[in-house]
Formats: sequence, C-alpha cells, structure tokens
Amino acid sequence: MGAVIWSLVFAGVSVGQDASQVVIEGTVKRGDEFAQDFGPGFTFRLRGRDVWAIVVTHAASRDRDLVYPVNPPYRFSNRLYIGPGYGESARESARNTPRELAFLYRPDDFAAAWDDLDRVLWPYGHAEAEVARATSELARFPTGTLKLEILSAEFVADGGDGRQEWVNALRFRATISWPGTS
Repeated sequence: MGAVIWSLVFAGVSVGQDASQVVIEGTVKRGDEFAQDFGPGFTFRLRGRDVWAIVVTHAASRDRDLVYPVNPPYRFSNRLYIGPGYGESARESARNTPRELAFLYRPDDFAAAWDDLDRVLWPYGHAEAEVARATSELARFPTGTLKLEILSAEFVADGGDGRQEWVNALRFRATISWPGTS
C-alpha cells in the first residue's frame, strides 16, 4: 500500500482533464543537491552547496532554468534561493514559506524567454522598444506553478567566527501544476 501511495506522489496525479499536478517531498543536506523528474521531461531541482536555487529544467531546455525568466524581480531578490543572502539570514530565508513561483512549461518558449530575459537584464545593448517588448512578452508566456513549502530546517554555525549560519538540512514539499496537453 505504501509503495502505491509513494508511486502516485512521484508519478504525477491528474487534476481534471486540463491540468497535471505532482507533489514531491524530500530532504536535502548542505553540500548536496536534490533532483526529481516529473511530468513530460521536467526535473525539479534544489541546486547548490550552501545556498539552494529553486530550479525546474526540461530535457529540451539543455539544463536552463525555467523558473528564473518568469519570476521578477530578476536582481536583488532571495525568492528563488534558500539560504543566507540578499540581506536575509539562513533562518529568515527558511521562514519564507510557502514560495509560489511560475515556470515555463512549453518547450517552444524556452529559447524565446531566455532571449527576452537577456534584453531585460542587459538593456544597454538593445533599443528601448526591444527591452519594453521583451519585458511585456516575459509576462505573457504561459506558465505552470510551483509551490515550495519548507516543512523543517536545521541550521549550523560556520565560518570561523560562528556568526555565519547556514541551512544544514531542509525538508520540503513541492506542489507543481501545469496545463495538460489535451
């Protein structure tokens, strides 16, 4: 019975005819990364060593993150990372839960979204109208949703003086939904 429930959690559970959903639960420790495949070619990842980036990739995206392009602000934000940084401590970052993010789910959009993101991040190499168009287009790409809940976190002091604290272990639940193909 437990194996059946476990396989449903990781196989993806259909939610109506027009959407797909999967719930992934896991634990990751400092120095490790987490990766779990889901849906048609996607992988949910917590990538990093001391700070984890929340990432979704697709077999067609050549390991490019599909979360970052559709979740502004693109600079000076800790929403896409778990751990100290951007003016937050490890504990403050872990308390930022749940995190609700979008991700690109159509393989045909991946390259265009990253091209648009390049124009938005480095506007000095493009005409103002191009940057405005790219900003507008990034907001219009169809997206799926990723809700990351931090269920528990353990912390450790590190860095010689004991003032820097890191997330040593993290238990989480990711609920991921995307429109169906029908």
